[in-house]
Amino acid sequence: MIQIQQPTREASTQQIDFAELYAQQYAPIYRYIAYRVRDPACADDLVAHTFERAMSRSETYRADRGSLGAWIFGIARHCVDSHFQRQRRQRWLSLDFIREHAADNADPIADTLRSETNQQLYQALHKLKAHERDVIALKFGAGLNNRQIAEITGHSESNVGVLLYRSLQRLRQWLPNRGYEQ
Repeated sequence: MIQIQQPTREASTQQIDFAELYAQQYAPIYRYIAYRVRDPACADDLVAHTFERAMSRSETYRADRGSLGAWIFGIARHCVDSHFQRQRRQRWLSLDFIREHAADNADPIADTLRSETNQQLYQALHKLKAHERDVIALKFGAGLNNRQIAEITGHSESNVGVLLYRSLQRLRQWLPNRGYEQ
């Protein structure tokens, strides 16, 4: 168990139990990152980078500014944003992507329809603003509630609800009817 003592503003010490932090936050952080990057190998790398940065920058955590969960999600969001900035400069296809889309699938029609639907969703998501995509990823990728998202993003809880509602309404408008209308 790795514990780091760090001073808070009141000069007392606080310990971060990274084993516990990892156990509690690994799954939601992974889901959030995987939802954003859509590549399991890349998601693994970014999750590892997130926790490595958290350990190396533990002195930046201040309990009076928010929860430990919000702090590590902030690091994860920064890692994903940095990844996309680097990716804009260098485009590539992963081997996992190529294997996943190999031509020897059992049901090529179903695979084609699923791929087309995913592509349409991906294109619609990219029409949204970056902060709207981020809130959607935190909600549906990481499975967080509006209060947790508000703490991570700095928006009010009601503002998160409004952002989600409006973003989902726009997505419904942009996507062809696939039988998921209410």
